[in-house]
Amino acid sequence: MNRISSLLLAILIVGTASNASAHAFPDRTTPAEASVVSEAPSNVIVHFDEAFDPSATKVRVMNQNGDVVPGVSTPNGDHRTLTTALKAITPGQYFVKWSALSQDGDRTMGAFSLTIRPEPH
Repeated sequence: MNRISSLLLAILIVGTASNASAHAFPDRTTPAEASVVSEAPSNVIVHFDEAFDPSATKVRVMNQNGDVVPGVSTPNGDHRTLTTALKAITPGQYFVKWSALSQDGDRTMGAFSLTIRPEPH
């Protein structure tokens, strides 16, 4: 019975670990999360640790008033990076909200901030 219990526990642990890794989460962003930059970026790039469904994965940039900044998001070929081209934005604090649908159907979402603060002359 101990061998069977141990085997079932091992299968449960392995199965749980593989399910947990099937969620697409950002592993790097440009600009970096919570960064303060002196120049407004022309793009926000979110790279995910798993492939995502490009038809159901979104990145929205919002200003400090909650207004959405116009932008167009384009996935790369391996569906792990989403680049959002932005129109000119002004200094201030912005929030990048993302939601991703992994290719196996798992949904994740989150947000991070970035601040544009020009260097004093």
